[in-house]
Amino acid sequence: MAQNARLRFEAWMTTHSVPPRSGEPHGLCFGWHGDELIDDDALGCRGRAFDLIVIGRPGSGRDEPRMATVEAALFDSGRPVLLVPPSAPEQPSTLGETIVVSWNGSSETARAVSFAMPFLVRARQVVVLTVKGVTVEGPSGAEIAATLRLHGVTASALTHEDERRSPGATILAQARELGADLLVKGAYTQSRIRQMIFGGPTQHILEHAELPVLMAH
Repeated sequence: MAQNARLRFEAWMTTHSVPPRSGEPHGLCFGWHGDELIDDDALGCRGRAFDLIVIGRPGSGRDEPRMATVEAALFDSGRPVLLVPPSAPEQPSTLGETIVVSWNGSSETARAVSFAMPFLVRARQVVVLTVKGVTVEGPSGAEIAATLRLHGVTASALTHEDERRSPGATILAQARELGADLLVKGAYTQSRIRQMIFGGPTQHILEHAELPVLMAH
């Protein structure tokens, strides 16, 4: 499995003209660290040495990450995680031109916004979305949008309520309606156990997102 993953990875990089790392890295390049499978704890630990962890959306398929793997990256690395959908869009797509920030007032979401700043400052449009009924005590979406504008981000605030859908489904529906190509969200702002039992926005998005999601805990 490890050897097959390496071959696929290197073939993809070569196809997209990304050069292999040689000596001290400089500019865009790629490398491969080890040929042995590692467990979830090791993934979370090793991830601390990198700026961003990119991982597929979890699922039950043989080639899909397990939920435990994604959670290890989120809880143990201290780094942002970019969750990618199982299949690429049919049409050529961008990443980070239109960004939706799912804001609920929490420290986890504030951390996700901070990690996402390299994307946010380059975005054409950023919408700070607040879904009524799932917020905690904290700054409003309008305040966050104003702070982002101080950094030169083209940001606006939107508050939405949809009694027909769950909060997670509402977030994804709004992101789709706004034409977002990246969603930024704090992960597990409610208890992980509570979300496993009763469901929650993070759990829904981990299971159903069809666009890249930058998350942090």
